Amino acid sequence: MRKAFATFAGYIAIIMLSLSVAADAQWKDLNPVTGFQKNATGVQFQMKSGTLRLDVCTDSIIHLRYAHVSAIPDSPQYVVIKNSWDAVPFTVQETNDTVTISTAKLNVVVTRADGSIAYKDSSGRSLVMDATRTLTPVEVNGEQTYRAESFVNIYGSPEGLFGLGQHQAGVWNYRGESVDLSQENTNIAVPLMVSTNGYGIFWNNASRSRFNNRFANYLYISSEVADTVDYYFLFGPEMDQIVSSYRTLTGRAPMFGKWAYGFWQCKNRYKSQDELLGVAHKYRELHIPADNIVQDWFWWNRKGEHVFNKNYPDPKGMVDELHKENFHLMISVWPFFEPGSAVYDDMDKRGWFVDKFKFAKPPYHTNAMAVYDATNPEARVYYWNLIDKALFNIGIDAWWMDTVEPETEGQEDNILLNHKLAIGSGNRYVNLYPLLTTGGVYKGQRKASDKKRVFILSRSAFAGSQRNSITAWSGDVNSDWETYRRQIPAGLNFAVSGLPYWTTDIGGFVTGNPDDPAYRELFVRWFQFGTFSPIFRMHGTRVNDQNELWSYGPEVQKILTSFDRLRYRLMPYIYSTAWKVTSENYTVMRPLIMDFRTDARVVNVGDQFMFGQAILVNPVIEQGATTRHMYLPKAKWYDFWTGASRDGSAMIDAAAPLERMPLFVRAGSIIPMGPELEYASQKPADPIEIRVYAGADGDFSLYEDEGDGYDYEKGAYAVIPMHWSDAAKTLMIGERKGTFPGMLQKRTFRIVFVGENHGAGIDAIVTPDKTVEYSGKQITIAR
Repeated sequence: MRKAFATFAGYIAIIMLSLSVAADAQWKDLNPVTGFQKNATGVQFQMKSGTLRLDVCTDSIIHLRYAHVSAIPDSPQYVVIKNSWDAVPFTVQETNDTVTISTAKLNVVVTRADGSIAYKDSSGRSLVMDATRTLTPVEVNGEQTYRAESFVNIYGSPEGLFGLGQHQAGVWNYRGESVDLSQENTNIAVPLMVSTNGYGIFWNNASRSRFNNRFANYLYISSEVADTVDYYFLFGPEMDQIVSSYRTLTGRAPMFGKWAYGFWQCKNRYKSQDELLGVAHKYRELHIPADNIVQDWFWWNRKGEHVFNKNYPDPKGMVDELHKENFHLMISVWPFFEPGSAVYDDMDKRGWFVDKFKFAKPPYHTNAMAVYDATNPEARVYYWNLIDKALFNIGIDAWWMDTVEPETEGQEDNILLNHKLAIGSGNRYVNLYPLLTTGGVYKGQRKASDKKRVFILSRSAFAGSQRNSITAWSGDVNSDWETYRRQIPAGLNFAVSGLPYWTTDIGGFVTGNPDDPAYRELFVRWFQFGTFSPIFRMHGTRVNDQNELWSYGPEVQKILTSFDRLRYRLMPYIYSTAWKVTSENYTVMRPLIMDFRTDARVVNVGDQFMFGQAILVNPVIEQGATTRHMYLPKAKWYDFWTGASRDGSAMIDAAAPLERMPLFVRAGSIIPMGPELEYASQKPADPIEIRVYAGADGDFSLYEDEGDGYDYEKGAYAVIPMHWSDAAKTLMIGERKGTFPGMLQKRTFRIVFVGENHGAGIDAIVTPDKTVEYSGKQITIAR
């Protein structure tokens, strides 16, 4: 039997090799290089069929475009906003067989015989090969266009492929997988793929696309509509460098108000002003930390009219009362409009609906609706003005932009397909909608006021959406263990796709029963995971219509509140990490490949992650589990709950009783923990407990500003650098840099050198190892 199997396997190998050789021969005959010219920004190649252009943007970013014409056409750019680059040194060397473009970090080798492109680092290590590119004439939505495809050879057998947005199949490593990039509820398309081999490919196309790696050494990247094959090759080799290059191309992520990093209370849905205010009051009465409450859909009379129904008799008074209670309010707004209002008639007359497309389906219970055309810049301004006049002007703080795929439920395809948009074919631009509609709201609010930072919760996103101050969420997911497990790799792939802010409906959207002990366990585990998501938000449909922390019984409430308290004690750490996102293109929710890329064992770990630079988060994903089987990467680690330390590069079974999710802190970490808070701006972060985890050198920069508004963009902020020298056993708190109105001139730092049963857990340490007064000048504390 073994012999027969081996023979069969041999035949298959021979067949595959023959096919590969035949295909290689076909490509070489098909499209060789016939000439090239170097110019100021790169090299343009004449091919037997078409033109290939490689522009050197930086020493680690190469822009490739290929077209079937003699000059590369200029296409309008909606995603990439970086359109000029400083000159970067590069050389071009040619042989009879190749033309090589070299920068300080990259060698790009173009083979004359077939036009294949080998990307290598400066040492000559192979990264990946673009074997060939094709443009196939097609007619799509009445447009004569091309189907674009690149065929890529992947070198590294342990290489992992990640990113591509957010998808719900539960897959973490896309090696050997195929991923369709099309916007829909619970799936988000972002055409950035990153590899543990040290590179990323940003596929610059907004039509439906696919990254197909089912045959593990070959990757087919294709799009349905294109004028050119267009992508950016991004060299790291570290993931943070690749993500930073992506944001250089598509835009930085602004800071949210400090309140946005606190707890978000939400359910489907609050039905009246009295109910909403009653929940906010009870949070304050119970002293449970919270900053935000959310009004979900059907607060209106007609969708799109932005007029509160009779259950909200005094919207302005409601908002004012919430603000007095130090709550921020987010409200749900949709891109859909129902007939019967003056707004609908006006937009219809102006031609601002998508081909006057209307649809009807449960649960909307309406005869028809229309989605506005967010590709029309005038319609985007009009849409924001509706929000501004009715909602922003009464003080509402944040925007829940629901169904911005736009809505795909009840049908297989996105509703933009086969329609004409203001910018062209819906098929060509189908994935752009969430970028454009959130961009209209972001720009509108920035123009209206610089006193309140934009926060948008968006059910979908696209490349570049991070510049619009969006947090994406994972959509209307089910309330069960399998769905919960799938959220973790979905969120991690989204994070490494370059968009830093993400969240889920803690507990799932459909449907949970807070009176069911089994569901309570799921909710606790999901809540623990949510505590360490970039944005900490609960939401969902519950059978008893209750979804507050006290809805799950006193024992569960105690656990939930403890993790809520932990989130707020970590606010100095979280807010400082948010500044790194904005200032350094950092990533908050960090799959292990970001910090331990060369550790082969982390390539397939998609259910653990770093929260910032210090904290290893290990969600409990099995019902009834009291331990968590998990991997500790190579480092020295401290158990957050006990202070005990242990070495990594090992699988362990960590204790995980219901009230505890395993958390470990990497040696060399400095974690500032603030005082107990009920909301983020309740009082200055003083005193701050600084927990030091010895065993390696470490750095941390404590960032502070006014907490809201955009003066930080003008330099109104302060940074206090900290450094732990493990050899000298000293903590240096450096000179403060910068200032802002309301800054504490003097403050107290309580230093704790963490060890077993010392400096562990949520509560403040009663007896710190050192207490120092700091007035902005450098001080050094010896252990």
